[in-house]
Amino acid sequence: VAPGLASGLAGEIRRRAEPSGPVLSPREREVLDMIAVGKSIPAIAGELFLAPSTIKTHVQRLYEKLEVSDRAAAVAEAMRRGLLE
Repeated sequence: VAPGLASGLAGEIRRRAEPSGPVLSPREREVLDMIAVGKSIPAIAGELFLAPSTIKTHVQRLYEKLEVSDRAAAVAEAMRRGLLE
């Protein structure tokens, strides 16, 4: 294989291996999963043994990373990006 072609192929493989969407923390993914099944902020807080204000912070960061402004849009966008099963 020609060196130029090998270099191009290697670059393409690296590019495709990079995440295509936002990188969510494990906690953000957990909160997103709970939002997707319809749990409220107080319910999520109780289940995770965290303050509701902490859950609100996670939700706000999710909205920023997904570039949305509400729960339904967050779930829809996460599904579109393959972040939810």
